[in-house]
Amino acid sequence: MAPPLVKICGLRTIEAAEVAARAGADFIGFVFVPKSPRHIAPDLANEIVLETKQYCEDEGFKVPRFTGLFVDAGEKLLAETAPFLTHFQFHGHEDADRINAMRAEFGVEIIKAVGVGEPADLEGLDALAEAADLLLFDARPPKGATLPGGNGVAFDWALLERYRGETPFLLAGGLTPETVGAAISALAGHTAFAGVDVSSGVEARPGEKDPALIEAFLRAAKK
Repeated sequence: MAPPLVKICGLRTIEAAEVAARAGADFIGFVFVPKSPRHIAPDLANEIVLETKQYCEDEGFKVPRFTGLFVDAGEKLLAETAPFLTHFQFHGHEDADRINAMRAEFGVEIIKAVGVGEPADLEGLDALAEAADLLLFDARPPKGATLPGGNGVAFDWALLERYRGETPFLLAGGLTPETVGAAISALAGHTAFAGVDVSSGVEARPGEKDPALIEAFLRAAKK
C-alpha cells in the first residue's frame, strides 16, 4: 500500500501551513464557515497559500494541495476562493448536480463529505461518489452540534466495509497522533481507502493548531 494521503484541515496561520508542508502534508485545508472557530477570511487564506508555495519552492518541499471547506456556500464565496484552491470540500446539502456544476464552473476538484454514524449512512451514495473526485467519511455530528465537522468525534470504522464504490475516500473524525496508525491499519485492505483528514486532533485549543501535534500526526500516518 502506498503511504496514505494526509490532510491537515482548519489552518489559520502561515506557521502552521509551513509546518504541515515541511512534515509532508498532501492537503492543507481552510474553513470558510463563519460559525467555526477555524473560520478564515479568503484574503488571509490566499496569503497563506502564496507564502506556503514560496516556502516549499525555497526549501525543496512538495507543494501540498489546498482545499476549502464549505457548507452550502453561494457562488460569490466560491468564486472568491477558487483561484487559490485546488479542491472544494462540501459539507452541506450539495448533490451530484451541484458538484458537477461547481467543478465545471470553477475548474477545481471536489471532495464531498458524508457523515457516518450507522450502516444506513453508507447506502445510496452512488450518485455522489460518481460526481465527487474524493469522498470524506466523517463522524456524523453529535446531537446539538453546530458544526458539520471538526467535533473530535470518531465513528466505527468497520462501517466503511459497506462502502463498495470505486471513488477513493479519506477518513476523518476524532483522529489524533495516537489513533491514526490504528485507523490506517484497520482500513488498509479497503481498495478505496486513500488517506486521513485531521483538524481538532492537532490543536492546542479549538482553532489553534499545535505544530508539534501536526508533526506527530504526519509521522504516525506516514510511518
